[in-house]
Amino acid sequence: MDWTNPNNVNVNEPFIYIIRIDAGGKEYRYIGKASKKSRLNAYNNNLKRIYLGLPKRNIPKDKPRREGNIKYRYVHLILAVAERQGWTIDHYPIENVPKIQLKTREQTLIREHDANLNSKRSWYVENLETLEAEFLNQTGET
Repeated sequence: MDWTNPNNVNVNEPFIYIIRIDAGGKEYRYIGKASKKSRLNAYNNNLKRIYLGLPKRNIPKDKPRREGNIKYRYVHLILAVAERQGWTIDHYPIENVPKIQLKTREQTLIREHDANLNSKRSWYVENLETLEAEFLNQTGET
């Protein structure tokens, strides 16, 4: 999944980005915020970990294993499905935003773009096949 920058956003400053997935007539959208350009590449890294069956982060055995470090966000599930199905994925920064306003602006853009991937449940990587099948069944893509 490659990201582009059609709006010429300065990715060295805080920004808001969008992920848009065209599933052949149905569109899925995710709005995110980032302080660094590396945030855009994190999705590819997470997808690689998903395909390898690995949790979201490597946590040393002597450290607490919090859910947020193990589970993936719903957007990662739909991205994995989209890649496997060959759906079109657009991923790009939308606009620069002062860091202090990132969260507020993100929430506004989630509503404006009707971002239907932002508030879904997180999931464990070992459930990928089941969740993918459920999702495709719900969308009629099976």
